[in-house]
Amino acid sequence: MNKTLKRTFYIVLIAFFALVTAITSIGCGGKSDDPQLPDYVYLPNILPFPLPEGIEWINNVTTTEDAIYFTAHADVTDEATPFHAESIYKMDFNSSSVTVLPNYNVDAEFPAEADDGSVQMFSLFVDRDGNVWVAERGEFFTMPESDDDEEDPWELWNRRRIVKEFLRVRKLDSTGAEISSFDIKHISTGDEWFYIYAFSVDSEDNIYIGTDSKIHVLASDGKPLFNIDVPWVEGLINMHDGSVAYTSWADKGRVITKIDAAAKKPGETIQLPNNANNVYRGNDEYSFIFTDNIGLYGIEAESGNIVSLLKWIDSDIILDGLGSVTVLSDGRILLTSQIWNNEGSNHELIFLTKTPYTDIPEREVLTLATFYLDWNIRGAVVQFNRTSTTHRIHVTDYAEFGTDDDWGAGLTRLSAEITAGNVPDILDVSNLPFSQYAAKGLLLDLYPLIDADPDYSRSDFMEAALRATEIDGSLYKIFPYFSIATFIGNPAVVGSYPGWNMEEFVAVLNANPDADFPLGQGLTRMAVLQALFMFNMNEYVDWNEGKVYFDSDEFIGLLEYAKTLPDDFDWNDDYISEPALISSGRQIISAIALNDFHDYQMYRALYGGEIVFKGIPAESKNGFSLTSHTNFAITAKCKDANAAWSFIRTFLSENWYNDSSRYGTPINRHAFEKQLNEAMKESEHGHGSVGWDGITIELEALTQADADKIMAMINSITGSIGEDEVLWEIISESVSAFFNGQSTAQDVARIIQNRASTYVSERS
Repeated sequence: MNKTLKRTFYIVLIAFFALVTAITSIGCGGKSDDPQLPDYVYLPNILPFPLPEGIEWINNVTTTEDAIYFTAHADVTDEATPFHAESIYKMDFNSSSVTVLPNYNVDAEFPAEADDGSVQMFSLFVDRDGNVWVAERGEFFTMPESDDDEEDPWELWNRRRIVKEFLRVRKLDSTGAEISSFDIKHISTGDEWFYIYAFSVDSEDNIYIGTDSKIHVLASDGKPLFNIDVPWVEGLINMHDGSVAYTSWADKGRVITKIDAAAKKPGETIQLPNNANNVYRGNDEYSFIFTDNIGLYGIEAESGNIVSLLKWIDSDIILDGLGSVTVLSDGRILLTSQIWNNEGSNHELIFLTKTPYTDIPEREVLTLATFYLDWNIRGAVVQFNRTSTTHRIHVTDYAEFGTDDDWGAGLTRLSAEITAGNVPDILDVSNLPFSQYAAKGLLLDLYPLIDADPDYSRSDFMEAALRATEIDGSLYKIFPYFSIATFIGNPAVVGSYPGWNMEEFVAVLNANPDADFPLGQGLTRMAVLQALFMFNMNEYVDWNEGKVYFDSDEFIGLLEYAKTLPDDFDWNDDYISEPALISSGRQIISAIALNDFHDYQMYRALYGGEIVFKGIPAESKNGFSLTSHTNFAITAKCKDANAAWSFIRTFLSENWYNDSSRYGTPINRHAFEKQLNEAMKESEHGHGSVGWDGITIELEALTQADADKIMAMINSITGSIGEDEVLWEIISESVSAFFNGQSTAQDVARIIQNRASTYVSERS
């Protein structure tokens, strides 16, 4: 089912906390001596990677000092003999021309009795002499006849009759002409799902083949030398000295293990960090290089120390499509990249050259600090840096300062720097004390920037969503998309009008005693208390005035309701899906974060064809809480607010939502209306369905009444979700006395009021 569809309120909370862990800030107007800036960067030279016509996807990418080799599929026979294979291509770096190796052919005769077949190239390797090594498997077969149109295609495939097959390694010259060939079918004996996951050749022409959990080492003529059993073969690496190593998993995580060919056994093992991704061959200085989501690292040949070489975002690299990484003899680093977009795929060759930061062509530096860099922000920064001639964004990811004992150490450091006056110019306040910053005058009102923008006006956005985040009429943050946290239910059960307070909410629960899981399974008193506090934080805290209202009847009612819930939930008990609970009447309320219209369509069907947005119980009876995602704020100290806005505004365009990965309710009104119109459009094919624990929920088009109901809810939002760890700590520490029966709810509320009042007044 769609990831937005949460089975219980508890799961909604978990998903929410996952959403708000990204904390980003951007600084602008930096200089080369800024302590946040590096001594050097690897500047990219990005070259187009022209593929032959009709080819979009390439395989087996291998790089050398002067060329890149790859394979791509090509049909090599006529329609009478459907024979699928791959050709080998070479791109010379000097000429940038792509040519096919003219003398390579699959060298396999298509059997007359076969009606289909293919030659699969497992791997491609180019040795230091320019010879090309390939591992190939050929299979030719006939398919069984079947009169059953409903027969499972997989079952039909399993009944095919193999007419001819082979498994071999071939050594080719630089033109693709065969030098030698030998059969290696013996290494696949007894393995029904045989596959070659890794392939390499050492400087002695010994061949290394990694299968599921074994490395086969063969002599240059294909004769077996020895095997190595490993838990899982991830990859084989041809090292700078001509030997071979492999990556796999051990008790403490991922490791690199060198292979001692003379001793016919594994040699030295090197432990990799837990966040390491792919491992590649190094050079004289580094035994290996490896990547993670932040950058590229080298393992020093002499000391074994891990050294940070570069950060992807500093070098304008989009990590999504990163392919091979090669350290060239002149110190440059070569990357291959394949990025998919709405127009298809885009291939690039990227040569990175180490350059002192002071030698970079002068552009005003925008420094961006982040806590776990959001993929959308990463891509936007790269695009901005590649296209802007006047400004450049430099990123510091504060997640790097986290430790195994304190994952949030980076947050602490970022907050300390802001407190000390090192205020960045742009902040992503998704998980920062936004209201406190605004109350202290640290943030800039964004409305003047919108009003001055040549392409935007306030009416181009969902103004109600912006108003929900205003403070005294000023807009201190903006965001590309949002969701709305609310309780929903069938109007016949929970009431036909939006809004309720705690007393009315509890009255509905008491009127439905058969609903033993009224909000779904998995709820605990502390989880519900924290969620309802966060979603209604503006009801209890006024940062601008420095006042709190935890001694109100509403908060006392929240404490009393939370106490009725279990302290723990035993997930060993039988799990019951939300559709099953709702259909049986055991659940009458769902807590959702409304992200898109599919959510509405699905829950409308679950609740019998009609739902009402009740909101989170609140004294104001307006408990619709806006959750915004990727929140940007410009600080009052920003040296160039217009430059900062030129970056932020890229997230707000209608075109930004065309990417299928964008997820949430658009703040751009035109994009919102487009999505709403699509949801209302009648279609003979319907609007699809949602599968949920064996239950299929058919989705129907929204009616005008549905659209009016959604718009009424959006237009009624007056606040957004709040989060403050200190306030929650005050509540959670104090409330235990009430939950344990040692104090009354009124007494606990007074204690919370006193402690919270002191804390908020000091920070307002």
